[in-house]
Amino acid sequence: MDKVEVDWIREIILNALAKIDYKKSYINIILNNFLEKNKVTVRDAAFINEITYGVVRNRSKLDWAISQFSIKNFDKTPIWIKNILRMGVYQLLFLDKVPDYAVCNESVQLAKKYGNPKVAKFVNSILRNIIRDRKNVRWPDKDKETALYISVVYSHPYWIIERWLKRFGFKETIKICKANNKIPSLVIRTNTLKISRSDLKKFLEKENITVKEGAFTEEALYLKGLPNITKFPAYKEGLFQIQDEASILVSHLVDPLPGEFIIDVCSAPGGKTTHFAQLMNNKGTILAFDTHKKRLSMVEDNCQRLGINIVKTQLNDVTKLNKNYINKADKVLVDVPCSGLGVLRRKPDLKWQTFNLKRFQELSKLQGEILSTASNYVKVGGRLIYSTCSTEPEENEEVVGKFLDKNHNFELEDLSDFIKEKRLKVYKSNQKKFFQIYLGLSNLDLDGFFMSKMIRKG
Repeated sequence: MDKVEVDWIREIILNALAKIDYKKSYINIILNNFLEKNKVTVRDAAFINEITYGVVRNRSKLDWAISQFSIKNFDKTPIWIKNILRMGVYQLLFLDKVPDYAVCNESVQLAKKYGNPKVAKFVNSILRNIIRDRKNVRWPDKDKETALYISVVYSHPYWIIERWLKRFGFKETIKICKANNKIPSLVIRTNTLKISRSDLKKFLEKENITVKEGAFTEEALYLKGLPNITKFPAYKEGLFQIQDEASILVSHLVDPLPGEFIIDVCSAPGGKTTHFAQLMNNKGTILAFDTHKKRLSMVEDNCQRLGINIVKTQLNDVTKLNKNYINKADKVLVDVPCSGLGVLRRKPDLKWQTFNLKRFQELSKLQGEILSTASNYVKVGGRLIYSTCSTEPEENEEVVGKFLDKNHNFELEDLSDFIKEKRLKVYKSNQKKFFQIYLGLSNLDLDGFFMSKMIRKG
């Protein structure tokens, strides 16, 4: 059999999608690794990101459309062939950069290499049928099958849509889904230990990068036109850290002061930890815990790059009490592992991970254990901050509520002044004790985050 020649850029995309489906890693890590190993142009890197993220973001919609034109059960189609079809159909339905015939030809070549001539014929047939009749795809009935309609058309798992419909209703659930499917802004945090935001902005603009200042924090910058960011000299020099503005806000809520002793119990990869050091003017002590040595090395690498020397990392099971630090810390941040449903626009692959009510129960139990253990490190008069990048009450206010029921020496602080100072708009009710950001339900272009702050009274 003759060797099949395929477009190597599309082959990178196909391999990335397969790794995501086999849950070997996360989409951002997989793509970064592929781009590091392969010398690609800025244009090709943009194409790889566009197709890979586009397919993952819109998977339900693509699969539904393919099923309309397939005589076989699409669910039983091998993963490699599924993703060849998804790549092709994404380009046909969402993009106009590549001519239809080219999409078809490239997909068929991939199918020959990763399948056989019969499979290639199957791929060719589906794509050509969609080209002829793409405007007539039958979607679920919006009125009779509301949850299924939103799940398919806006590509979110059915179980998530059912939850959100009960909490938010039809229109607002769609707003959340639409916001999750948009390409997010690249946000960086200026490292003010080395440069001011205004000077960094000027520097980036000289490099032909479009820059906009963040609206809620004095360090945030929103960028366009910066490919391969970790290879950018200013990044290597430690002039900034990649971090969404919602995450930056958490550090401002913690409010670490020069000379204080701060503990970050789930610190990796170090965005908030290094921000603490920045706000403390690199004076004081920050103890960074994590349960994985490899993840702690990320914290150490970021500290070194950013010019920070007050962070001490420590491998630690964060559910187990370390008696050396009982009643010692001025402030403790508990930014726990969570479902990540507030950051789906940045991590769309999280949508397709196996997740159910049992998993929520397991997570909330773990979150409660971490919060309870970490509270022992707070000294009297100190602050305990609990945050997640989740939108779900089981991981947020319910965890904090259960903790407070058992720990009467802690009391929630009113966040009204913080919300007012940062010019934040809350969703519907006037949140005072908790602050929850819902992407899509306000004018805030911020990841979905939950924040609360408690003071230890005794």
